[in-house]
Amino acid sequence: METSPTPPLSRPAASRTVSAQGIFDVVCLLGVVSTGMGFLASRGWFYELTSHFRVQLTIALLLLSAGMALQKRRGAFAVLLIGAVVNGTLVLAVARPQPTPAVSRGVPLRVVSLNVHTANQEHDRVVSYLRGTEADVIVALEVDNRWAQALEGLNDRYPHRVVEAREDNFGIVLLSRKPFVRSQVVDLPGSEVPSVDVTLDVDGVQVPVLGTHPVPPATPAHAAERNRQLASIATWAASHVGKAVVLGDLNTTPWSPHFVRLLVDGRLVRAHPRWGVVPTWMADQPWVSLMLDHVLVSPEIGVLSMEVGPDVGSDHRPVRADLMIPR
Repeated sequence: METSPTPPLSRPAASRTVSAQGIFDVVCLLGVVSTGMGFLASRGWFYELTSHFRVQLTIALLLLSAGMALQKRRGAFAVLLIGAVVNGTLVLAVARPQPTPAVSRGVPLRVVSLNVHTANQEHDRVVSYLRGTEADVIVALEVDNRWAQALEGLNDRYPHRVVEAREDNFGIVLLSRKPFVRSQVVDLPGSEVPSVDVTLDVDGVQVPVLGTHPVPPATPAHAAERNRQLASIATWAASHVGKAVVLGDLNTTPWSPHFVRLLVDGRLVRAHPRWGVVPTWMADQPWVSLMLDHVLVSPEIGVLSMEVGPDVGSDHRPVRADLMIPR
């Protein structure tokens, strides 16, 4: 006697719906938890990682709160909306223009910082961009021997140079139109990677400039080293009251308490004269993009403009600022 095969049991539609709802709820919970963890950033490496994504959390929580509104889940909607407002408030605090003094008697200085990315093969593209900036000072990061050779294409524009090429993503080059009063490659206290410390003669005004690139905080040990280097940058800047300029990929965002401490202890401000939050790392992937590259200056220095440059093949975008140095 033949029996017909038993049809496979299908998963009830209600179960599938619960599963999708469960995933949605978990994402909502992660957004809220990440918002709170960011406020514990000074307590540890993992907490600080969440503090960098305030823009993404603002957008995500707004979208998730809209989903809760459609489901008429008022309590969850309120929690998510509050989370979005909290993150959005922090974003607006960074986006607002930084007050800048009106320097009536000063000398102009245009600066550019670019992490060229060691693996980037677009040498001509980078050199062409840098030539077109008409910058007075350029700091290039992640410079290996190939990049150092490529940047020699700017020798005619930048006769004053400090070159520390390395094969470990921490080579650094500083190019200048302005002559050096002094120049040196330094390992800042607490750091094992080089920075360039120079004093420029800008039309008779001596301007200290530090090009620097702390290690990324990929592990707790690396985060600790980065934090030590940020503290050393603050010490350097505080020793040059009124004239300090810091350029580089600092591997931290303005929402990190370690970045805030750098500004306070170093008596520095961000070169940020207009409204906006523009990422400089992974800028074409908005859900992970971050503001890692900075121009920091003493508050006495006027900032006429600051802009993030175009894609030049690196995972970082260049940053350029026009400064007015007081006499």
